[in-house]
Amino acid sequence: MRHPVRVRSRRRFGAAVLVLACVGVPSFIVGQPVFDLEVRGKGFRRVGIQIESPSFLENTVTPPNLVREARDTLGRDLIYSGFFFVLDATGDPMTPWGVPRDWIVAVDPSSRAPYRVESVWRSDGSASSVDMRLVDGAGAQILGKRYAVRDPGGVRPAMHHFADQIVRQLTGLPGTAQTKIAFARLAGKSSSIVTVDYDGLDERTVTTQQTLSLSPCWGTGRSWLAFTSFVDGQPHLFRLDQGSKRLRPISQRQGLNTAPDWSEKRQAFALMLTTDGNAEIYRTDAEGKNPKRLTHHPAIDTSPSWSPNGDQIAFTSDRTGVPQIHVMDADGGHVRRITRHNQYSDSPAWSPDGRWIAYVCRREGSLQLVVIAPDGTDERIVVRAGSSDSPAWANDSRHLAFSSRRGGTRAVYVVDLYTGLERRLSAGSQEAVTPSWSSE
Repeated sequence: MRHPVRVRSRRRFGAAVLVLACVGVPSFIVGQPVFDLEVRGKGFRRVGIQIESPSFLENTVTPPNLVREARDTLGRDLIYSGFFFVLDATGDPMTPWGVPRDWIVAVDPSSRAPYRVESVWRSDGSASSVDMRLVDGAGAQILGKRYAVRDPGGVRPAMHHFADQIVRQLTGLPGTAQTKIAFARLAGKSSSIVTVDYDGLDERTVTTQQTLSLSPCWGTGRSWLAFTSFVDGQPHLFRLDQGSKRLRPISQRQGLNTAPDWSEKRQAFALMLTTDGNAEIYRTDAEGKNPKRLTHHPAIDTSPSWSPNGDQIAFTSDRTGVPQIHVMDADGGHVRRITRHNQYSDSPAWSPDGRWIAYVCRREGSLQLVVIAPDGTDERIVVRAGSSDSPAWANDSRHLAFSSRRGGTRAVYVVDLYTGLERRLSAGSQEAVTPSWSSE
């Protein structure tokens, strides 16, 4: 029997058992992205954006590192969005620091970008600001913003905001550049909850307790994180407010209190409890009060995931003999099985647009990342490599974070479902598991 520290997923069915024991390629149309995972790499067209050289007002003394950080951050954000090919001022493909080579789109040297980003910097020596403009091929302004920036730490949030404004303006979809991903980083027999910007930078450890903490879940407006922690010796659910180091207990019922998922629409948690002696799905309010048991079955029911409108919950159950993905109404009624291949299936995650449920399935000797429509149709394999678990959607319903073992170390990765491109998010040699992607 494995040591509990080897629990690897906030939703993994196997994790619950262990603890109990101790796209695709759309044709790009501005404003009308088409989600199609069936064929990759054939005909996907990105829109070009050229990032011009910065201009400086007279007598400006803006530090070069601010300008360089702004350029790299904006270029990285636009490339990672997946909607654009990005050119530098000379018309060559832009290569921001840290972007994997296969994410850089090779374009014909004669390709012209229909959009340009211009910037004008000003500084008085103690404070800097930058005017950012998105213009079309004729030079007409589409978008304009002014940002005050004092250091590289202030430049990144400004460029993330402008990148998301560009994505929203040109596609009608939310951008991911301002979002964060939380995950658990394992170290020996303990683990810490870590947050990181969506691009893998600005990593911060938010828990200080020397214990096992897993399964983070973002709360309203990214103002708090909920997660399971053994800080009091038992697997209980706690909440950590932004800027605080003090854990607030949410659920300290007997047995397991784990696999939390927060519904903004319902203002409620779905989680797995064993307080009745069996693994069941419950619903509680934000403070862990007014618990309502939703499943009533002698099988193990775990890994709940709310639908975006809060009307349904996807979950894992072995009530048919092999763990499979099921869906039920928010009150626990109308339970139906949506996976029917009898292959081990776990970790459902409902996409923000409601069109897909991502999960992991054991096939060909490994856990593969799969998406399926909520009615059980249109199943697609997304990631085959490694052994993957814990899928977590970005707010654009285009990108998925997940944990995967590659080369002996389990790390957090991100995959673009339109292109199939992947990038490693977590750094270092320590294992990173159970990612959760913020909605904003």
